[in-house]
Amino acid sequence: MTAPTSEVFSGGNTPYSLPPGWGVAERDYVFEVDEDGFDDSSDLEDSVLGPIWRAPENTIKDFHELFEQEVERVELANLTLSEFTEVAFRMPRSDGVPGFENFSFEGRRHMRQIYDTPARRIHLMCARQVEKSTYLGNRALAYSSLVPSFLTLYVSPTSTQTKTFSNDRIRQPIATSDILRSFTNSMLSQNVFEKRFVNFSTITLRNAFLNADRTRGIAAWMLLLDEFQDLLSDNIPIIEQCTSHAPEKWKQYCYAGTPKSLDNNIEYYRSGFAQGRPMSNQGEWVVPCHRHGGDTGKWWNILGEKHIGKKGLICEKCGELINPQDADAQWASLVSGGVFESYRIPQLMVPWKAWDEILLDYARYPRDKFYNEVLGLSYDSGMRPLNMGQVRECCDEKVTMHPDYLEQFKTQDNPIFAGIDWGTGENSYTVLTLGTYVASKFTIIYAHRFTGTELDPETQLKMIEELLSEFKVLVIGTDYGGGFHQNDFLLRKFGPLRLAKFQYMAKCKRKVEFEPKLRRYKVFRTEVMSDIFNAIKRKQLTFPRWVEFKEPYAQDMCNIFSEYNETMRMTQYSHRQDRPDDTFHSVLYCFLASMIRHPRPDIIAPLREDQNRGPLNAGYTGPLWQG
Repeated sequence: MTAPTSEVFSGGNTPYSLPPGWGVAERDYVFEVDEDGFDDSSDLEDSVLGPIWRAPENTIKDFHELFEQEVERVELANLTLSEFTEVAFRMPRSDGVPGFENFSFEGRRHMRQIYDTPARRIHLMCARQVEKSTYLGNRALAYSSLVPSFLTLYVSPTSTQTKTFSNDRIRQPIATSDILRSFTNSMLSQNVFEKRFVNFSTITLRNAFLNADRTRGIAAWMLLLDEFQDLLSDNIPIIEQCTSHAPEKWKQYCYAGTPKSLDNNIEYYRSGFAQGRPMSNQGEWVVPCHRHGGDTGKWWNILGEKHIGKKGLICEKCGELINPQDADAQWASLVSGGVFESYRIPQLMVPWKAWDEILLDYARYPRDKFYNEVLGLSYDSGMRPLNMGQVRECCDEKVTMHPDYLEQFKTQDNPIFAGIDWGTGENSYTVLTLGTYVASKFTIIYAHRFTGTELDPETQLKMIEELLSEFKVLVIGTDYGGGFHQNDFLLRKFGPLRLAKFQYMAKCKRKVEFEPKLRRYKVFRTEVMSDIFNAIKRKQLTFPRWVEFKEPYAQDMCNIFSEYNETMRMTQYSHRQDRPDDTFHSVLYCFLASMIRHPRPDIIAPLREDQNRGPLNAGYTGPLWQG
């Protein structure tokens, strides 16, 4: 990329203003004591709370004075979250000598903005061991210490992960910091699943894997979801309801994890869409190479596999070494208007990961594991030929599936073509699409997935017959392999000249060829699907407006992934069983049906053979380039 033309995140040094009445509320302290004597190793579910008791008056006074002294000493109101972390938190000494020193952002410059961002929704997509959990723990402790009655809920998939976080990221920082210790006391509840503070703040820790029952009834102002990639997506809305009664000033969400497949919820929250709005702004750490020009006089690199050199991080353009902690390196968003402020942190940018170890991991890790664990990138066994953004760019706001708009196509001279992909209703659905040329561009004007009562074959065929007749469809392209009965019905209703049956083949001599004896077209599946994918990427097809086409039609098209078949030595397209791809094939059949009357060798060259004259192109004189 020549320059980080995308916007740069704001709010890196925005100080946090403390609310009126900052400090301990003027009321008595009430402490709950575990029967087991504050045993941190015990589970909350197994502990029994003892009787509520009131601390002696002099103890309350000592707590109150100590708290106010600490607030005054570190001048908390003038500190950002990162500055408070430097003052209050301790970390193992960087020189290897046993002991602790103040937390430092030296070598962690990329983390300062993540600490100080004023965003209410934060999304972290991280490689392993890049201080993701450290950040979550520090954030929870800072807010719990400084904001009276602040409620934090931390959730991870398993009990083991929650216990590890409780001990390593909550208990240990408190134990090593005089400042943090002043905000709590051993008389307060300090078991594994609950940490209480003298200002009535509470950190509650839970795990939620198969269901979210453990989080029900817990009130929270800040929700921290760790190992987000392993949480079931159906549980997330339930967990989020814990913040329903939080003050708007303090309500915030932070979701962090290491990516897995492209179907994972961490990838959806990174690059997906919700109600037409991107889920995040896809923040990337851009590193400059000062050897090249451009709008800013630098070449900007977004760190990935192509930046791995033999001696260190290299520029993708010139191959020379670059520094991920360069003074000009910065966070930039690739998408504007996202719901979450998202940051991707690969191991390539952290100084504590030796380069020799990265090269060793690159050599011995499976490709998907290296992408996930080292690069912080989602990876499937196959790559996605289409993404939601590419489909969305083909959607035209002027094209709508509203009946009033479609009425014009029932009387116009331009021929209408149809594509039908037959389905069973069990993870595959019958999808009908109608297409025509609008302003010399092939446009899908209507799409319908048959669900519910429409799955009944008789009901389905009746609706399809009515639609095809109503729009006076010229050629109907259908799936040969999925509907023998349905195809026979349409053949007898509309005749053989208006029905084109397409049969996918693993390999054949031509991309599309008509088999006269069988009265159907044979289609080289991989090649023709690739041509349609590329046509969509080049915006040579148009779809209805995004709000109407997004679900389920655009999602169907993006459910397809590619993988290399070692046996056949070719790329194949597939999809997960629970993620249908029917809309794409319906669009493909519709487009192929249109090519019987309007050949498009600029996209694909389906030559029809004539025994006397050879290949026929129906007189097409347009461009022959196929990309």
